[in-house]
Amino acid sequence: MLLASRLKDKFPFYYGWVVVAASGTAVFARMAPAITTLTVLIFPMSQRLGWSRTLIAGSVSAGALAALVLSPLVGWAIDRFGVRPVLVISVLVMGLAMISLAWATIPLTFYLAFAAARVVFHTSAPIGASTVASRWFIKKRGRAIGIIFLLGALGGIVFTMVASLVVESYGLKATWIAIGLIVLAVSVAPSLLLVAERPEDIGLSPDGAPPGRVPSGNIASGRMAVAREAQGYARSGGTAPAPETDDDSWALGEAVRTKAFWLLASMGFATFFVHTSIGVHMGAYFRDIGLGPTSAALAVSLSWTVSAVSSVVWGWVTERIDLRYAYSGMFLVQAGSTLYLIFVAGTGGVFLVAALFGIVSAGANVVPAVMYANYFGRSSLGKIRGLGEVGVLVGQATGPVIAGILFDLRGGYSAIFAVFVVMALACSLVVLKAKPPVKKRVLAAA
Repeated sequence: MLLASRLKDKFPFYYGWVVVAASGTAVFARMAPAITTLTVLIFPMSQRLGWSRTLIAGSVSAGALAALVLSPLVGWAIDRFGVRPVLVISVLVMGLAMISLAWATIPLTFYLAFAAARVVFHTSAPIGASTVASRWFIKKRGRAIGIIFLLGALGGIVFTMVASLVVESYGLKATWIAIGLIVLAVSVAPSLLLVAERPEDIGLSPDGAPPGRVPSGNIASGRMAVAREAQGYARSGGTAPAPETDDDSWALGEAVRTKAFWLLASMGFATFFVHTSIGVHMGAYFRDIGLGPTSAALAVSLSWTVSAVSSVVWGWVTERIDLRYAYSGMFLVQAGSTLYLIFVAGTGGVFLVAALFGIVSAGANVVPAVMYANYFGRSSLGKIRGLGEVGVLVGQATGPVIAGILFDLRGGYSAIFAVFVVMALACSLVVLKAKPPVKKRVLAAA
């Protein structure tokens, strides 16, 4: 942060964008242990090590279970110690874990290292980066978080390509080392040197507003306006508290007593129950309907590319419409794309499904992150996100397994995809109930 305080006035633009880019490198790096990277390496690993594909894929579940336990702790650490040290330690652990996989010759060491990297993938990188962006931006929060997940999508493309190219030319050991070195080179220094926790820490204000003035933007789709009316400020002509001040933020204990928190947590579960299931099984489904391996790989690349662009678009959308409608729209796209997946045929149709999957992927990352920040403020956002993310992790851990069981029972994916369509449509209506919570205040006597 010492460097941040020196550089804050050196750029022709607001320093918050530097913080977004610096913390975004951790989200870029988190894609090193992504499922798409592992998919490329499963075949050479099974050949070289003699392991079954089921055993290798089990490391993803191990990582999800570890993250499920550690997510609330990570959120607490972000609020207690700050985003910067959490990000630095996380990317160091992930980089070293990926490098150590080069010497993981027994399942136990492989599981320990890969699961450690997956914990960062699920928790500290996305929660930490989106939290610090939310502290630096209010009015432009949507686009800031969108840029962070754009960098994540680019990371998905880069690490998949690196894994594909290096393993073919230099082997598995060199691939793990290369991936780990990229993680360390890209993310450690920016996270350590350029990230400042809050603009107030270095004499700035959110969004670059003049000191003492906090921009309101689309805060919780009118949360403060509702609060003013509920508290009688509008009638009395008094001055309402500035939105997004620390006094306006919610503590974890307050947040968990709101309907909105549990709706957001359950919507996170439903989103990723469907999304992760489709992501895990989509490649096999494409092969089942006659798509070649090259076309399947191109479809995955297209999905990442569309996700990168869509992240910024979703960020823009969250700044302009009610966040509930944005989330509902994401569920409608998820339902429509899943329904189309049941009947898809031909390469062109597969590419369209992959593009829609990328749109949903971006929305699933950006919209909830903005909602948590806009609804509950900045002070305890790490703890609130850490607990809320448990719903996401349960969905990610259980969805693919249940989808696989139903595939084995039914002999195809049509039934489970139909269930996913119904779930997404139902959620598009339920999420409209997630109205911004209103904090009860005790007014001082005049």
